[in-house]
Amino acid sequence: MGLREIRQAKGLTLMELAEKSGVGYMQIHKIETGKSKPANIALKTAVKLAKALDCRPEDILK
Repeated sequence: MGLREIRQAKGLTLMELAEKSGVGYMQIHKIETGKSKPANIALKTAVKLAKALDCRPEDILK
């Protein structure tokens, strides 16, 4: 399960996740659409998203 699936399972929109995590809307969009490859995502970004979604950072990078 990737970032989009986790976000949707938690019932959050892109904008809600951006506000909750402090990660920019466009950055989240790029991760979800595959425009940002997992190897290029900063660890601190993955940690912020994981904390906001109550999951592990490695779940974000799948």
